[in-house]
Amino acid sequence: MAGNVAKAVLDLLFPPLCIACRAPVGQAGFCADCWSGISFLDGPGCVCCGLPFAVALEGDNLCASCLTTRPAFDTARAILAYDEKSRGAILALKHADRLDLVPGFTRWLGRSGRALLENSDVVVPVPLHPLRLWRRRYNQAAELARRGAVLTDVNIGCAVS
Repeated sequence: MAGNVAKAVLDLLFPPLCIACRAPVGQAGFCADCWSGISFLDGPGCVCCGLPFAVALEGDNLCASCLTTRPAFDTARAILAYDEKSRGAILALKHADRLDLVPGFTRWLGRSGRALLENSDVVVPVPLHPLRLWRRRYNQAAELARRGAVLTDVNIGCAVS
């Protein structure tokens, strides 16, 4: 009960704002206009880099770029397209100390990367250069991995630079 009162007081003093356009919203997240413009990447795509395909193809397929030069990684996924609608939220998570965005991004990552996570034993976040880590004060990939490990049965590992 005390937690609910504290949250109500904080919401009164600092009303929740859309994570993309900063318009007032009822609860943390995107406003309806921004939500409708977000391009989530959870449909058919390149089995290696995750580049979305316009139509579903049978079997595991690679995009032209991965066919030409295979990346150094086996597979990767993105949550959403980096465009005008998503740029603000992504940059807020990366550079503006918006750790409050981690739970939402983690849920979306679980949605777009479910199949990838189900076949994984461990998730290793990409390490930041020490100077970049010092400037940002946290590694957003590590925060997403830590939260994702709690929501799934996948272990979190640490990368060695």
